[in-house]
Amino acid sequence: MRPDVLVGPSDWLVDQFGDKIADELWTRVPEALSTAIDREVHARPAMTQTVERVLGNPRWPLPYEELVLFLGTLPGAEIISVPKSVYQLVLINGHVVVPWCYGQSARLSMADAEVGRSFGRLARELLGRFGPPWRRSPVEAPLPLDAVDEREVAKICAAIARIEPKPEVVIAGYAGAPNLGLLRACLGEVKSTDNGTLNWSHLDDLPLPPPVIPRPRRMQFP
Repeated sequence: MRPDVLVGPSDWLVDQFGDKIADELWTRVPEALSTAIDREVHARPAMTQTVERVLGNPRWPLPYEELVLFLGTLPGAEIISVPKSVYQLVLINGHVVVPWCYGQSARLSMADAEVGRSFGRLARELLGRFGPPWRRSPVEAPLPLDAVDEREVAKICAAIARIEPKPEVVIAGYAGAPNLGLLRACLGEVKSTDNGTLNWSHLDDLPLPPPVIPRPRRMQFP
């Protein structure tokens, strides 16, 4: 295990979610993200470049789906979704968990990734509505015109806006590659700096799930 990964949940995670939920998030979030990558790789064998593009696409549905499957059964969890949308989110103890692929290298922690630069429309809208006051960075990549994405984001944000008290946004960040799977997983919360840009107020590197060792094939004899 890397030295930057704690043995168990940090004080921040326990303060936000409580002891029992923090213990579950510590292992379930990496398992969900690892499962999403494995599913995509197995669905597109020998298509490395295609999978790389998919992993970095904020509309890739599998991380949302797997986080709902892994976290939606936790005590007090609420699933937020809208019909015919790739977006589905989990609300736990007043926190909305949003996935974000920040890179494809194990050398890069989410703490080193520029906050917001590669966020998709959903993450940007959630932070704009429910996060700290901030202004967009001049180097922030412009979003492509996508009427479907705009409509889906507006609907799920409207559903979240009806929740009282106003929820906080927690980013479930990860780095992954087609031939290596999940490389890093993190949970973090953003803050607004004095000049109005975003930075991490807290961030935890999570332990990776153990690798799945394929079973040897049985020999077939005539």
